[in-house]
Amino acid sequence: RVVSVGGRRFLVDLSSLGLLHFSSTGEVRVAQDAANGCQFAVKLVSCEGSDTSHASEEEEVALRHPAIVETIGVWQSDDALLRVYVTELCTGGELLDSLIESGNGMDEQLAKRHIRRAVSALFYIHARGLAHTHLRPCKVLVDAAGCVKLSVAGCLGRAADLGTAEQAVRAALSTGVFAAPELLALAEAGGEGLAAALGEAQRRTDAHVAKLPAGSLGPC
Repeated sequence: RVVSVGGRRFLVDLSSLGLLHFSSTGEVRVAQDAANGCQFAVKLVSCEGSDTSHASEEEEVALRHPAIVETIGVWQSDDALLRVYVTELCTGGELLDSLIESGNGMDEQLAKRHIRRAVSALFYIHARGLAHTHLRPCKVLVDAAGCVKLSVAGCLGRAADLGTAEQAVRAALSTGVFAAPELLALAEAGGEGLAAALGEAQRRTDAHVAKLPAGSLGPC
């Protein structure tokens, strides 16, 4: 399959070897730039039944941060039922897979570096009026250098749109077992007070990162 984004053509590998990730709403595959053969990742997402609170293509493509997977462009089918995100390829896979494969958790210092990078990425996103709506370990990818990067393709919403109880419940439940127990309890109870709780958690995270010295992101 060929996908054209921003005047560039990408050849999507539809074979079993080209499949990187699969979920109920879509899949991630390897693709090649037809002009130079460089590899990228493409996320194919079904738009059926999706909400309209997601960030715009321009907002997502404009994000530039060392701990965020770069989105090259977005393509949507004529019938608006399929959206394709072309992103940089992180060859180290998902952090979740690394945790499962190790079987012994993670070194504390390495965990601190990973968390600092992920939180720095969230701070950058929040500062632009956006929020990550599906935050969990499988959304944290590892690049060839061993650095973690937050995957945001199709996972960004406008913070102002997530203030309703309905949107807050959807965001909390989408993270499954990785959501804080108190947030899940509020979601299962109908969402009353959940939006405020999510907003407070975001403010506390941002306040903590704002106190870090400049350049403290450090090596990965």
